[in-house]
Amino acid sequence: MIPFTLRQLQYFVSAAEHGGTAQAATAMNVSQPSVSMAIKQLEEALGESLFVRQHAQGLVLTPAGRAKLAEARSLLSQSKAWIASPTGMSGRDAWIDVGCFVTLGPSHLPAIIRCFRQHNPGVQVRLREANVEQLHHLIDNGSIEVALTYDLGLGRSGNMEVVGHLKPYALVGSDHPLATRRSVSLKEIAENPLILIGLPHSRDYFLSLFRSAGITPNIAMETQSLEMVRGMVANGHGVSVLVTKPTPQVSYDGRTLVSLEISETVPPQKVVVITPRHFPVTWMAEAFIQSIRQHFSTASEGR
Repeated sequence: MIPFTLRQLQYFVSAAEHGGTAQAATAMNVSQPSVSMAIKQLEEALGESLFVRQHAQGLVLTPAGRAKLAEARSLLSQSKAWIASPTGMSGRDAWIDVGCFVTLGPSHLPAIIRCFRQHNPGVQVRLREANVEQLHHLIDNGSIEVALTYDLGLGRSGNMEVVGHLKPYALVGSDHPLATRRSVSLKEIAENPLILIGLPHSRDYFLSLFRSAGITPNIAMETQSLEMVRGMVANGHGVSVLVTKPTPQVSYDGRTLVSLEISETVPPQKVVVITPRHFPVTWMAEAFIQSIRQHFSTASEGR
């Protein structure tokens, strides 16, 4: 007989995520003693403490608790996938947790989710936007089942599948002297102030394009927002090199942007799907990945 229940796992995960039994009880609309008792029973079944109880500071996961948290999330994901079977989903409590890279998601995830829900109308999608480092962490600790991001060579433990390739390009304002060109060299880009995406690892990727050509760019400004980069470029504060290409080519304040090919041969950026290596992929996660594959396959055919 299995010595614990899914309800106990739910209370454990909620307490870990909210930092205390009172907060977990409020989030789950149950009594605090119910949460405390469930966690105590789970600890007794496992034979180890999951939390350190700190007066006035709530609960802190023990090393064993941190390890069990990812496993508990995986078990809960598998249980909800089993209940919401592909052939007969009620959908009331069926959901999948998906993560996406902050600059990549807006151009692709809405269409991917639309495709997924057309084929799986009973499954809700809970979305987490994050940088690459954070996405790997969310995959490793079981917070999300699928991550859509770029391959920036972090070498983490998740399984990785390449679903697309996006070529870097130069971005200039419509009134920039280079705007009438079809292509531009990295040297010409470096002669202008560079508006750089400053997200962790993304920054290193873009600078590596210049380093590989023996060029040092003139960094005028860094921002973690793709739309801020586009706005700065559109208003004449510099040029940029990007991978994600939103449509239409207009900044938030209505100014026109122009995309130029980079004349040198530069490596394309790989778009990848990451799933946990140590936990089974649920059918809902596999269905979502199939929607991702279909999206990028269609996009590739349309080029």
